Amino acid sequence: MPVALPPQAQLAGSFTITGASGQVSPFYASSGNGPDAAQHTNVVLLLVDISGSMNDPIGGSGSRFQAAKGAIAQFLQGMQEGSDRIAIVPFESHNVVATIRSAVFASRRVDALAQLNALPVPGSKNNTALYQAVFSGSQALQAEVAQLQHEGSGSQELQPHLIVMTDGKNEVTLADDPLLLNADLGLQQAVAQVQASHLDTIGIGFGDRSALDTSALQRLSTRFFYAGDANQLLEALHVSRSATSHSVQVTWVLPEDNRTALMGQDPQWTATFHSSDGAMLASPAMRLLTPATNSPVFDRKATPEELRSLIATHPLPTAGWSILLIHGLLYLGAAAVLLMLWFWLPRLVWGDRFSGAVPEHTQRWSSERSGVTSASGVKVRSTGNLPSGFMPEAQSTGPLQRSAAQTTQIQPRGEFSKTRLSFD
Repeated sequence: MPVALPPQAQLAGSFTITGASGQVSPFYASSGNGPDAAQHTNVVLLLVDISGSMNDPIGGSGSRFQAAKGAIAQFLQGMQEGSDRIAIVPFESHNVVATIRSAVFASRRVDALAQLNALPVPGSKNNTALYQAVFSGSQALQAEVAQLQHEGSGSQELQPHLIVMTDGKNEVTLADDPLLLNADLGLQQAVAQVQASHLDTIGIGFGDRSALDTSALQRLSTRFFYAGDANQLLEALHVSRSATSHSVQVTWVLPEDNRTALMGQDPQWTATFHSSDGAMLASPAMRLLTPATNSPVFDRKATPEELRSLIATHPLPTAGWSILLIHGLLYLGAAAVLLMLWFWLPRLVWGDRFSGAVPEHTQRWSSERSGVTSASGVKVRSTGNLPSGFMPEAQSTGPLQRSAAQTTQIQPRGEFSKTRLSFD
């Protein structure tokens, strides 16, 4: 719909979101170019009725013909130079087919204005060949679109519009061109041509509503408008202008406390836009299909602008000393964990380096023990921590000294890593 968006700061206030729990107001909204935001090439064939009734006065603005020319001139001010193609062609009941087929589509505003100024003044004997004008105009516009595509223009870039403006109804006599479409059969042929062409055909009824064949115009048009004066005629012409579409992103807070509450649900919302002129536009129902056994996941993170708007409109429920206390407890807990890791973890990993705190193992050879009885009944005595002859060679100060009466018994045990020694 052709509407004017408010400034960014007021955009969120122009929307309301309606769901199962009622209406909510979004806290943030942003607009950007929509999927078809690129400028398109308008290809417009404007057929202007110059029958005798166009000389009738209208609303203090002169004749209908003069009012129509003024509205068309203002419409041409919005023409995209070098891109749009506009042809302005008169029609009545004489030389209808040849005039429409010879239409020249201008790409400059000055050339289009020249065609407008060249429109002949309506003659008193001119009738209205409406059906034939629509039929031939549709064919001429199709030929122009085909030519532009042949020259390299893509079908998605072109927006063809056939605009037919008249103040009456189809009316031809024997004095007019032969074989003009007329009566019900002629109307059916013109309607079939419009439907087969798939063109945007805009019918504009201008002037006295009672003199118009509204039913026929609606059948001949994909969009029909009535204009009672020049201003309404200009508004009707503007519907064929190329516009930039916008995509609006709206963010609001759900009534649920957490995502788990959405599990297995099928919430639906409808967005309503309130324009500055009082009009309202409602979107189709938007659905969020959530998993049946799990919470829905996030699609993205909030932008900084969204976060600032959220904090401004929905302040945190806790503030003041409670926040300081919570943060203080968090810092103390983190400090306790760090101290524990600093003092306890090294002792757990490198225990041998901190073995001073562990009791020493009992020595095998001890001077405090008077003797040990071996398995053979021989007592082993020693005068020191180690028996004579068992000192390491590097620490020995002299040759090994032993008496002749001294005997050594070696008795192996079941454990291969240990040996029992007996001295007498």
